Amino acid sequence: MKNISKSTFSSYHGLFKLLYLALVALSASSEVLIVYSNSSKSIVSSIIEEMEANISSLEIFSCDFSLLKEEIALHTNLLAIFDITSNLDSQFSISKLCQDNSLIHFLVSDDLLYHNKWTFSLSSSKNSLNQAFTTALNYFNWNAGTAFSNIENYPTSKTILSSYSENIILFPVGSDTSIKDLISREIMKFGSSLFYLFTEKNKSIEIQETLSSSKMLINGTGILLIGESSYESSINGALAIVEKGREAVSSNESYLSVAILELINLLKNSSNINNCLLLLSKTCPDHYCAHDFSLINIQNNQRKLVGTIKKENLVLNSVIEFPGDSFDVPTSQKKVLYISANDGTTNPGMAPTQAVELYKRGLTLAMKDMNDGINTLQNFQLKLNDFDCGASAYNADFNYNCIYKDKNKLGLARIMSLASVIAYGEMATLAKLNNTIPCVGYLNIDPGLSNSTKYPFYTRIIFPSDALYSQGPLLFKVMGWANLAVLYENSSLGIWGNYYFSLAAEKQNLKIVNNLRVIPPNLTRDQIRSYTNVVKEIVDSNVRMVVLILSPPLIDYAAELFYDLGMRKGDVVFFSPNTGWLSSVAAKDDYTYKRIEIGIPVLTLFQSVFVGEKGKKVYDNLYEIYGNTEPASYSCLYYDSAYLIGAALDWTISQGKDYTDPYKLQSAIRSVKFAGCSGTVYIQKNSNNVQISSFTIQSNSYNATTGIVRVFDVGYFTPTSTQLLKIKTPFVYPDGTTNKPTDFRITRTDCPFDDKLRRTFGKGRALAFGICFFVTAVTGIITFIIWKEWWNKEIKELTTKEELSVPDMIAGATIVVEFFQLLSQGPDIRPLNSFLANIGDAVSLDLNSFIKLENGVFWWISTTIIVLCFLWTIFCIEIFLRLDEKFSHVWFFKTLGVIADQSTPILGNLCFIQFISILLDIFVCDHSIGNDFTDSYLSIDCYQFC
Repeated sequence: MKNISKSTFSSYHGLFKLLYLALVALSASSEVLIVYSNSSKSIVSSIIEEMEANISSLEIFSCDFSLLKEEIALHTNLLAIFDITSNLDSQFSISKLCQDNSLIHFLVSDDLLYHNKWTFSLSSSKNSLNQAFTTALNYFNWNAGTAFSNIENYPTSKTILSSYSENIILFPVGSDTSIKDLISREIMKFGSSLFYLFTEKNKSIEIQETLSSSKMLINGTGILLIGESSYESSINGALAIVEKGREAVSSNESYLSVAILELINLLKNSSNINNCLLLLSKTCPDHYCAHDFSLINIQNNQRKLVGTIKKENLVLNSVIEFPGDSFDVPTSQKKVLYISANDGTTNPGMAPTQAVELYKRGLTLAMKDMNDGINTLQNFQLKLNDFDCGASAYNADFNYNCIYKDKNKLGLARIMSLASVIAYGEMATLAKLNNTIPCVGYLNIDPGLSNSTKYPFYTRIIFPSDALYSQGPLLFKVMGWANLAVLYENSSLGIWGNYYFSLAAEKQNLKIVNNLRVIPPNLTRDQIRSYTNVVKEIVDSNVRMVVLILSPPLIDYAAELFYDLGMRKGDVVFFSPNTGWLSSVAAKDDYTYKRIEIGIPVLTLFQSVFVGEKGKKVYDNLYEIYGNTEPASYSCLYYDSAYLIGAALDWTISQGKDYTDPYKLQSAIRSVKFAGCSGTVYIQKNSNNVQISSFTIQSNSYNATTGIVRVFDVGYFTPTSTQLLKIKTPFVYPDGTTNKPTDFRITRTDCPFDDKLRRTFGKGRALAFGICFFVTAVTGIITFIIWKEWWNKEIKELTTKEELSVPDMIAGATIVVEFFQLLSQGPDIRPLNSFLANIGDAVSLDLNSFIKLENGVFWWISTTIIVLCFLWTIFCIEIFLRLDEKFSHVWFFKTLGVIADQSTPILGNLCFIQFISILLDIFVCDHSIGNDFTDSYLSIDCYQFC
């Protein structure tokens, strides 16, 4: 039964004047008796004073309930009794006396325990109010949620709610109930998104304010106020069920005021008690004078009539706004908890970062897994608010305006963009907006973000760059490399990366060969050309291992510059955890081609992902969901970033703590530990970094047919394990083998052009073979002639001793020389005896062993041999024609004969093979740097083109 409590009497001070105005309308000469009890006696005198001051024609009396019978006997013109005893027994006795004495009995009650023609309630009945409540719930299809009720009405409320739905949890609220503790410790863990209030006004206001400050009245939630709870609300989107015509009431006082004014208007023309009873019986046939209800919606802090409820029908006449500026009807599903992520692709002033879409797949899967899981956020549903405030390029105004526009949609926590510079910027923007919210980075590698004192509301899942770079030298040492070069940018990333890498390199006794190492950050493709000397020092050092500590797209431009300085596949092996060209992109332009050409293969030390049973499950799900496409590595870290927030929310809720409190949620983020996609995930103490575990060594390959660069794992590197290096797939180097390349590049030839331009020249090789065939044919013909003419001639034997002539000595020497010539034409004898080898080279006139035939030296030698061959031809003519005998009187021919006799055996015998070899080398142009004969060069001297 609804009764006016003692605490409300103090607000009735000015009401009875209106009540008596109504009675004056009944009878100017009537008498009215106010009946009070001990609990209400203190307010009676002030009420009578105010009413007598304004109603002179009405006799007003008052008495204690115990004296009521005597007072009725004293007042013969008594018309009505106003009952303010607020006591069921008293009300029943007063009703009986009014019935016996034909007096009208006015009271406020939602449950009249007695029915007669004299007793009327100005309020609606309990049944009609309950029917209006269930009608609203059925209309919105709400069958779950959390309800609050006064202790005195708790049994009745529980009966009504349990008969409607077992999914509505009811909490009793007393005067000493701590609403804040009740909501934070009990209600928040249930994940309710719908709330129903049946309390008195002050408790209703306290509940609404606590729910709002706890961020429980947000997008996707609803709140319905019934009875005294509807008197006041500052929650935009709240709904209230009130008696029709009494939509503006804000207190019990105003409620009675409106009700009495209705009575005055109804009965002002009635001349006697019978007419009053007739009108009352028609208006209040069941003795309750309120039947229909209005649905009020708080919009822009104003009470707006949006619908009417009559019996079991609700008719809307206006659009309803719900909490969180939403016009969508909340559902009875799990309570929605919102988080946000800067997962767009926009870059102000630059091309979009499309790769984010691949990474976001991990975030989407994490949200699904947490919402579908049976052990995580059981009573809640996690939803994502998408932001596109810059992917990798930061603009302060753009970022601020983007976040400010949707600052109410940041949610309970936020996942940052992939770029560290945007993470810094967004935290600065949130500070400007005085918005404290936990932030998690999945791809921010800048070492400065490790500082938990400076950035207390930031944590990250990815290893910072200093962790990656400080482990690089140890990997190099394990791989067997001792010399390397470093190129870094003059930014926080580069400075810290170079510092930690150099420190670790010194510790591992590795040598960094270049002195020029730093270039400015944020250079364009054209601007980096001004620092060609820095890259050229690395190229000229011939070192193969190059560490790049650069941000995209600067790392791309640096790779292109290496290409333009002559480096090609395998000339350098890049090491960097931030390789910009390591993406699945078709080579559609020259720049992309250069990066692919020089970046295959590249060595990357990356945080291990898709680790263990959980990692394998995430990998398999992503692979299946997205059309059998290999998941991006970063999608695993995006998965763990979202799961870290979900695990922290789950832990906070399970502990009965306020999960909307950013301090409590951030504390949970730093405390939880779970099996994630990248292994066991937890944040290091006094740091913003995830605990360092294992690294994956990655390489890449390029498919020229599809134009796709494939990144794959080749091994695992675990600094904390006894087994530092575990090979999964052998690292395939540019030569197609798994043979580890040397620290330095080895140049095969010393030529005035890039060694990589050398190619076999088919036309030149065909010409060389043709010349050789011609020489062979000529040699064969001459041999045949010699055999035919001189082979069978009889050699005159010596019968007497003769002096050894010069030709005889030459002939003897020829036998020895030809022996060594034959040796030099066979296998290399230098390993057996270097002395014999040197003799063979000397007597064979193997000039390559004594002279560098470069820069035209070969041409001087070949010219000399051509001259000697010309002389040998003249000597042969002299000998065949014996011109010295025919012209013996001529000194020239006589001298020519002497020289020919002495020189011909030397030139024609000892030097024959050497002359033929040198002359044939003139035509050996079987290598080229182009497609024409003019591009071919002498094999024996690459400085000379054919």
